[in-house]
Amino acid sequence: MIARKSALIIATQIANGILGYIGLKFIALYMQPWEYGIVGFAYGYVALFSIFRQLGFDEAHVKRISEGKDLGKCIATFSLVKLFLAGLMASIVILSIAIWKYLMHRGFETPLHEKAVYIMLAWFVLGTLTQSMRMTFNAKKEIAKSQLPQFLFTFVRVIATIYVALMNLGALALAYTYLFGGIFNFSLALYFFKDYPIDKPSLSYFKEYAKFAMPMAIASASYIIMMNVDKVFIQLFYAAEQVGHYFAIFNLSRFIILFATSVGLLLFPTISEYHAKNNFREIRKLTLQAERYLSMIVFPIVTLMIVLAKPIIHILLSDKYMPALPVLQILPIFVLIEAIARPYVAKLQGMDMPNLIRNRVIIMAILNVILNLILIPKDIRMLGLKLAGLGIRGAAIATVVAYMIGMIYIRYKAWKITKIRGNIKIAFHAIAAILTGFILNYMAVYISRWYELLAIALFGIAIYFAFLFLMREFKKEDFEFFVDTLNIKKMIKYIKEEVKK
Repeated sequence: MIARKSALIIATQIANGILGYIGLKFIALYMQPWEYGIVGFAYGYVALFSIFRQLGFDEAHVKRISEGKDLGKCIATFSLVKLFLAGLMASIVILSIAIWKYLMHRGFETPLHEKAVYIMLAWFVLGTLTQSMRMTFNAKKEIAKSQLPQFLFTFVRVIATIYVALMNLGALALAYTYLFGGIFNFSLALYFFKDYPIDKPSLSYFKEYAKFAMPMAIASASYIIMMNVDKVFIQLFYAAEQVGHYFAIFNLSRFIILFATSVGLLLFPTISEYHAKNNFREIRKLTLQAERYLSMIVFPIVTLMIVLAKPIIHILLSDKYMPALPVLQILPIFVLIEAIARPYVAKLQGMDMPNLIRNRVIIMAILNVILNLILIPKDIRMLGLKLAGLGIRGAAIATVVAYMIGMIYIRYKAWKITKIRGNIKIAFHAIAAILTGFILNYMAVYISRWYELLAIALFGIAIYFAFLFLMREFKKEDFEFFVDTLNIKKMIKYIKEEVKK
């Protein structure tokens, strides 16, 4: 059942990725990069402060429910915390704008930038309230209830995006599509949540939550800063157009990292449940299996994105985004690194070691910020410093390096504490991906239409698994596992049963 739930996560994220691409294509065709850059900046700016809407309590909620704590008290305590955090985040964002404008006497590039920030803030606040329900679904491993509202959000937002692009309504209308989709996301999640027990908030439960959340709060804050500071730096040292170029490529890569992270969300409560029962054998088995299958799936996708980067931008976006070609040839590597590291993050998190997760993300965030400051700007005039001036390429390099160091750290800690060395079969995946990349590199120049891109991509995936088959890494039982996991009838039956329950 874990495999089927994982498959639902992956299928949903792929569907979200396809829908997101459709919206992105309309933006690329009918809107200007600077308009998308305004939305990208607003998203990144508010996201920097979204550290205050989590503070580690999301992970604590999953941890305590998976340990068997009283569900009604957990929900009541967590919901009250999330309501407070939503208000805290909104207050700090508004205060930061006031300080920037009235104390520091600075402003934004255009008035649209500030207005877009307020729209994104409203969406983030609504999303924070939705998270109180979604994290409960994740803790109960009710993946259909967790994923369907997210899919509805993407679907509604993309439909609205297409309308905004075709009617040329501008950057603010594009920002409003996030809020519009968020309303549908909240509504469906609330519908699924209506029969859950809600007791009175418990002070003792809050203390237990806070104990786990304290180290995770620093980890969450560091991660959010790391994922969004690059867009703010690009806006600060360049302009909205470069932010638009980078944000478009980032979104092309992001759907892969979302499903890797989502699979980790499923592993976390499962490992936590095993840990409560001292079932270390199953923890080890599940970690190695998750690492192998995530690696097997992500390697060919990342390879295709890197090798076919030029036709991907030309066909899937437009030539207006061709300056971001180096970014697409670099940035997807961080997705691969995170997919391989994710099972070990979930393992240590589920074994009640949040301090190690905190340390990993702090190291990554500090390194990422330093590298962004060195690699993105040409100089910092007030300090008289000459820097690399790599722009959006520098932001991509900083992200990849930070994730690589983070993976090395978490793998080392997992080996040192639990003596788990990892799955050696990943080496076969890397070899197959490299060989596939060499072959596709010679074919990329012949791609000029979307159906040619699709055909070459499918051909590349076939070659990749053929290489794995020859190396005896992809076997009959693996094929049967994928076929059974992706069985549409069984998947629909599972979704119906969970939603009805």
